[in-house]
Amino acid sequence: MTDNPLAAVNTADELVNGWAPLAQEALLRLEGQDACKFLQGQTTADFGQVNALDVIPGAFCDVKGRVIADFRALIVDPETVILCVMESLADLLSGHLTKYLMFSKAELNRIPEPPWGVVGSEAHHHFDVDQKLSEGNRVAAVAAGWLIPLGHQTSLLIPEDAKQVEINLNNKSIDEFESAWRALACLRGEARITSSTTGKYLPQDLSYDLAGWVSFDKGCYTGQEIIARLHWRGTPKRRLYLGSAAVKQLSEGLKLVNQTDARAVGSIVNAANYGSGSVILVEAAEGAAGQDVNIDEMNQTVRINDAPIAYFSDVETS
Repeated sequence: MTDNPLAAVNTADELVNGWAPLAQEALLRLEGQDACKFLQGQTTADFGQVNALDVIPGAFCDVKGRVIADFRALIVDPETVILCVMESLADLLSGHLTKYLMFSKAELNRIPEPPWGVVGSEAHHHFDVDQKLSEGNRVAAVAAGWLIPLGHQTSLLIPEDAKQVEINLNNKSIDEFESAWRALACLRGEARITSSTTGKYLPQDLSYDLAGWVSFDKGCYTGQEIIARLHWRGTPKRRLYLGSAAVKQLSEGLKLVNQTDARAVGSIVNAANYGSGSVILVEAAEGAAGQDVNIDEMNQTVRINDAPIAYFSDVETS
C-alpha cells in the first residue's frame, strides 16, 4: 500500500500497549434454537455451517442492499451468539431485528458491559495468548473470557465478568487508547458503520466482499438481490481506500469532492487522529485514487492512496 500514513508503525506497540473497555462498542446476545438460522436469513455472512468458538464478520443490510450495521459474531454454541456492534447503532439494530424475531425461536438482548480492546504484545502476553494465532476466524478462550484476534496486535476481549478485569493503559490516557484503537482499525481496512452513515453504503463500497464479509454462495437474506446482482453482473463504482489529512477530529460521512470541478468522488467512512493529522478510510471512485480531494464545504484536503485496500486474509497475524 502506498502513501500509508501508518507505514512506519510496524506493530501496535508503537502506538499503545494495554487494555480497556471500548465505549464505542456494544454487545448483543442472540439466544435460542433458531439463532444461527435467523442470522443466516438476515446478514451477508454464512451461518449455515458454524462451530463453537467460530468468529464470523458480516453486515446487516436493508431491502435496498445498504448496510445498516457491521458486526462480528462469536458463536458460543449453536444456540448462543454474541454480536459485537457499534454502540451508536445497538438500539437501532435491535429495533430493526425485533420485527423479524417474532417469527423465530430466538431472543435478542443487550449485554450491559461493552467489549474490551486489547492492544500490543505485552497486553496479549498478559492474557496468556500468542498473538500469532493460527486460525484467523477462531476465538481464543482465556481466563478472562473470549479473545477475538483482529490483526496488527489488536484483539477484542469479551469478558465473562467485566468486574474482574482492571484497566491497564501503561501511562496512556483513555483518549489516547481509543484514538490508537481507531487508527489501527483504519490500518486494517476495517470500515465501521456509525449512526452518521447507517443506510448509506453498499457492502461493495466498503470492500466487505473483498474482506470476506459477504457470502455469495448462501441463500436469500435481506438486501441479497441487489448485492448479488452487483457482484455477478456489475462493477462496483466505489471501493475502500486508505487516506490521510492534516486536520484532526474529522466526522464520518463527510462528502469528498474533486478539486477541479467540485464533483462528488466519495466520502469519509472512518477517521482517527494520528500524529498531527488523521488517518482515514474513504469510499471513493476509481478516478480519485492517488489524488488530493477536498472535504466538501471545508478548506481541507484529503490524500487518497493509489490503490484500494488489499485483503490478503480476514485476519493478519504477522
